[in-house]
Amino acid sequence: MPKPPTFLIAGAMRCGTTSLNAYLREHPDISVSRPKEVHFFDNNYEKGLSWYLEHFPDSDESAAVGEATPDYLYDPDTPARIAETLPGVRILLLLRDPVDRAHSHYWHNRSVGREDLPFEEALKAEPERLAKGRPSRARYSYLDRGRYTGQVERLMEHIPKERILVQTFDELTTNPKGVYQRTCRFLEVDDDFIPDNLGDVTNAYVEYRSARLRDLTKAFPRRLRNAVAVLNRKETGPYAPVSKRAARFIRDNTAAHNERLVSLLDLDAPWIRDTGSRRDK
Repeated sequence: MPKPPTFLIAGAMRCGTTSLNAYLREHPDISVSRPKEVHFFDNNYEKGLSWYLEHFPDSDESAAVGEATPDYLYDPDTPARIAETLPGVRILLLLRDPVDRAHSHYWHNRSVGREDLPFEEALKAEPERLAKGRPSRARYSYLDRGRYTGQVERLMEHIPKERILVQTFDELTTNPKGVYQRTCRFLEVDDDFIPDNLGDVTNAYVEYRSARLRDLTKAFPRRLRNAVAVLNRKETGPYAPVSKRAARFIRDNTAAHNERLVSLLDLDAPWIRDTGSRRDK
């Protein structure tokens, strides 16, 4: 019988969860789900715990078992479900400058053929898109996902603060060893084991060579669609930087929400410290 997860990497999207999951996967005392994102607590909860556990190693004796679905932080129904299903579970969160997170989210959507609007237009279209319902909220929440405080507070209503470890994308990129070892200590596994892939960058950005091809493949079965995507995408390389106007728009729509993170989490990230001064300029 598979062992239920003892930890979840619950968010946020485009904040380094894939990298953290890849590092932890290498640890001899940690097992993680396959695939990385099971989406049980947000999209598949009605399938039951037995279905969920099928995604984990059978008869696992690892000290820690986990999965990484970054939508868990954003989904409003998920915290209560996690607390009910996995009492005692520990939560790992990574947060990122909302400007960079939104931009990364946008380019991910572009890479998989979900976004045709220019970045600034996509930001302004967000309220109308989110009003269309859950699937649209999941895809186009460039700004809303960067309003972290409310999401973290909702999580803390169901999971005690001492069982939540919050780190930042800034730390992950500048000090991956520190983030990794802090995570290991939080999960109560040996932090002396250092994986060979520590510091590797994941999630390359790609964009379809042909918009027509992208549209045609939407009718294919998912497995075939994924195979065609791999064969027919091109590397975009570094994407266009965020304009000052777009950055200001994002900060104006997220800053007030995130200032409370300092007192809520004792979090001292540059983008939180600078929020007030940047907004006043």
